[in-house]
Amino acid sequence: MNTAVIVEKHQVAIQETAIPELKDDEVLIKVLYAGLCGSDVHLFHDAHPFRKPPMIPGHELAGEIAAVGPAVRHHRVGDRVVVNHAIPCGECRYCKAGQVNICPTKIVAGSANMMGFFAEYVNVPERTLYTVALGISMQHAAIAEPLSIGFHIMRRLAHLDRDEPIAIVGTGTIGLVALIAAKSLGYTTVYGLDTMDYNLDIARQLGATATFNPLREQATEAVLQATGGLGTGGTIITAMGGSILTDAFALSSLQATLVMLPMTAQPMEANFFRLVSGEQSLIGCRGIVEQDFADAVGLINSGYDFGPLITHILPLSESQRAFELMVNRMEPVIKILIAPPL
Repeated sequence: MNTAVIVEKHQVAIQETAIPELKDDEVLIKVLYAGLCGSDVHLFHDAHPFRKPPMIPGHELAGEIAAVGPAVRHHRVGDRVVVNHAIPCGECRYCKAGQVNICPTKIVAGSANMMGFFAEYVNVPERTLYTVALGISMQHAAIAEPLSIGFHIMRRLAHLDRDEPIAIVGTGTIGLVALIAAKSLGYTTVYGLDTMDYNLDIARQLGATATFNPLREQATEAVLQATGGLGTGGTIITAMGGSILTDAFALSSLQATLVMLPMTAQPMEANFFRLVSGEQSLIGCRGIVEQDFADAVGLINSGYDFGPLITHILPLSESQRAFELMVNRMEPVIKILIAPPL
């Protein structure tokens, strides 16, 4: 079978490898669509903390079961499925407390311990599978993994009243799935901030109350004006750079909760006066728990239209171009799906 391998920094090669052999509790999945994630781009830059070339990238998958191991009980050949690729140990203090998303030894796809999904076939344990309902687009189903992160973000803001305004700073894929999750959960007022007009257009299509581009307007002041000077009760930060963190404090209300997603090892500068004086809370957000993935699949199986998120569908042979599109932004890009075979 063919696989796309990041062989070294900024270089992807198509390589042939054997179809994986199944363990008893595993299924073999014919990959229909595999999503390209920002963390895959970090691998492409050889800047990921634990994913290093050479490696097959990809951890977002929608596919069809091609074979099953002898211990598989609940799925059969032909089933259409998506995969929760993060496999926690189940034994550490975090797993036992239900915090599987921060399990320090969890196995994830596209790492040294588990093959990535930019391939024609992959093998995964049966317990990672969720069924896609008949009639649901498998392209839309491929959004399950990032969408589950959107639901986990909203889990971190679950204490907010549904009529409390929310801001999303950065409306790339993760910002947009957070918007989808928020609206599906009944949050009524969600603002989007981004420097890319195309992304803001999509945010409005997906139900954003209003959007602001900091390159053209005083976005912080605009959010404050829209909220009667109070600011947002919840602010989701999916982008970094410049004064983003300081601005996020400024547009958030007293005692607001700010949820931060970007993983960066670089020191950041910000003015923390508003955080302290306003008794705001800045919390991190990483990965998902099982219910987040179940919530995502539930929304997918309801028939929600994720089409606005999917800007490109490319064959496996164009994986190099896919990464270059994500990096260079030669044209509007949100979610790129890789569709094996070549």
